[in-house]
Amino acid sequence: MRDWVFRELKEVRRARYLIVGVPDAGLVGLIAATHLIRQVDTELVAYVDSSYLPPVIMYHGGRPYPVMRVHYHSDGGAGYLVLVSEVAMSASGIHSFAQRLVEWGQAKGVERIIMLGGVPSPQRINLEKPGVYAAGVTQADAEFLERAGISIFKEGFVSGPYAAILKECFARSMGGVALLAESFLNYPDPGAAAAVLTALSQVTGLKVDVKPLMEQEEEIRARLRETMRRTMEAMREAGKAYEYAVPAMYV
Repeated sequence: MRDWVFRELKEVRRARYLIVGVPDAGLVGLIAATHLIRQVDTELVAYVDSSYLPPVIMYHGGRPYPVMRVHYHSDGGAGYLVLVSEVAMSASGIHSFAQRLVEWGQAKGVERIIMLGGVPSPQRINLEKPGVYAAGVTQADAEFLERAGISIFKEGFVSGPYAAILKECFARSMGGVALLAESFLNYPDPGAAAAVLTALSQVTGLKVDVKPLMEQEEEIRARLRETMRRTMEAMREAGKAYEYAVPAMYV
């Protein structure tokens, strides 16, 4: 059995974008991807299974749901695949996950993988509207971001699952962009999730109403407190602290 298995529940149509949201700093990716799936018309088309995920299954409305799922949305002919994970993966499985994800995305005709996440900022408490920075892979990615008016991440580290996905995209010359909002490190941050979804709308044209995130901010924080605690444990293993460092080549 492969380390990561994409089990397709129905035929998965070709898609231009594969949007990824996994637990990270401030749970920005998880909150953003979950809200996106609820706000736009999507259907569950696949799920991901692996021994690197904890032995957990989720129930909703009396029905079982895998903790790492893939939804599909069609918007005027442009297909979107949205992968969301309710749980953080083991650090030892990150590299094989990135390889399998990019491989599967390419098989579905994906032109660009877009990752939604947070980058810890010590100034977050003073920011009414968090800034969003983008880390791209190819020259086409840079042009894609510049046309949308998104600030490009020029110096520093990206770590964890998104770093592994960016590295795999780089190795395969595939489009890959991480949209990273300034966020709290260890508090669920719906405000940062709203900022990153606004940036996603700018780069793809996909319209998402982020008002509910702001209106339910405290409720979301309370509900995701335990998920944040477990995610912090995984982030420590995955070297998330590197994002506070400055690369030696720039010193």
